[in-house]
Amino acid sequence: MSAAPPLLEVDDLTLRFRGLTAVDKVDLAVKEGEIFAVIGPNGAGKTSLFNAITGIYEPTEGRVLLDGKDLQKQPERANFYRWSIVGVIFGLLLATWVSDPNQLWSAVVKANYTNPKAGFELGHALSDLGAFLAAHPRIEFRAGRYYVTTSDGKSPFGSAKTREEAEAKRQAIPVLARLDVASAPIEERDGKVVILGDDGAVIDESPNRDIAMDRIKAAQDVSSQSTATVLKRLLVLILGAVVGFFGAMAIWRQTRRTPTSVTLRGIARTFQNIRLFHDMSATENVLVGMDRHLDVPHRFWSKTRLVQDFGPLVALGLVWLLFFAGLRFGLFGELLNSLLLLALLGGTLAWVVIILRRRFFTPTARRIESDARAEALELLRFVDLEDRADDLAKNLPYGDQRRLEIARALATRPRLLLLDEPAAGMNPSETVSLMKLIKDIRDRGITVLLIEHHMRVVMGISDRIAVLVYGKKIAEGTPEEIRNDKKVVEAYLGEEQLG
Repeated sequence: MSAAPPLLEVDDLTLRFRGLTAVDKVDLAVKEGEIFAVIGPNGAGKTSLFNAITGIYEPTEGRVLLDGKDLQKQPERANFYRWSIVGVIFGLLLATWVSDPNQLWSAVVKANYTNPKAGFELGHALSDLGAFLAAHPRIEFRAGRYYVTTSDGKSPFGSAKTREEAEAKRQAIPVLARLDVASAPIEERDGKVVILGDDGAVIDESPNRDIAMDRIKAAQDVSSQSTATVLKRLLVLILGAVVGFFGAMAIWRQTRRTPTSVTLRGIARTFQNIRLFHDMSATENVLVGMDRHLDVPHRFWSKTRLVQDFGPLVALGLVWLLFFAGLRFGLFGELLNSLLLLALLGGTLAWVVIILRRRFFTPTARRIESDARAEALELLRFVDLEDRADDLAKNLPYGDQRRLEIARALATRPRLLLLDEPAAGMNPSETVSLMKLIKDIRDRGITVLLIEHHMRVVMGISDRIAVLVYGKKIAEGTPEEIRNDKKVVEAYLGEEQLG
């Protein structure tokens, strides 16, 4: 029968800080349900090893596996979808910036809102938006006339009294651009010079032949400029999408192994220097550790919620329609429009806040909070701190702060608990109590990996021990084997430790 695979496997792990190698090709295999100790002199790389396992540092080389799976997240199909979406959005933003947002505003919004009575020409605005994105000539309203200009608004092509006439001039530009100046079908009719299309229809009128030929040349210039602008925007869009895609991927790569992701996988730790929230109570400190596995379910589509939540939304939607109709047809005065807009914005914001708050104040949410507090009190009872549940962390004795940090780590519901010098600063009686606590943790089905200098603790509770010196592992075995290893005695333990 084959042996069970290790819960935690550290394979050739190396951690370098520029020219300094803190951890040098360390191998560890921690079996489920055991207490495994890492010992060594100060500066041996023990805490650096813990930091590399828990995602505080990214290993220079090597792998860390939990249940045979690398703690470094591997890309999935969903990641590529997300990166692609980010890339497209970034490309669109960059292309919009290159296209000049001021010109976009003038072409789409400003040109279609002439006065409150006429309102906003939404249909024309959408048409102008498409024309602007395609770098087609656009229509501007200035001084009572409609001007046809290039997409950047710099080169006027002509003007008209009405929007329809200007639109006809704009539609004629691509047709004019296809004509050859030397052989263009230009005729004189009723004292005017006209330019004919392929079907014989009049597509433009001019006072004389020279101006007609200039119109054809101008149309060709506008058309070539539009093509160049489209190519420029398309190139920027593609480059922006590529930069956004790889930028999103680079950011994701930096989060492939983080303390958050490692905790979610089932690894928790304490620190050599106690890191509690000193102005929070013991119970609150433990509740912080539960954040990763607390979830508040919510149902938006119950009958009561449909009326309570979406009834106001429907009413707001109707008022919004009324507001836009008032702008379009000039139903209200400017002051009333302003007040109505402020009321609508406030009402919409209030509805969003109510929806978001409701998730956390439902009966289910209150029950989950009650269960979490009960679990926190049980953990405090487990580490013998039940009587200090309401005390601020900073007011606890040093040994109790150590125990509180262990309780907070246990609140994440780990499978593997890393303890970094848990006995540091404890007196003999506290040390004995800590040894019992660590064994009790193991009895709860939690594997323990600890760093410790206190040899009485290490030899008294460990199933196996690894010894690090200058970042290298020099020995591994049972407490008895480590006690009798000459290399370990010479490098770390010393004869006085064995007496």
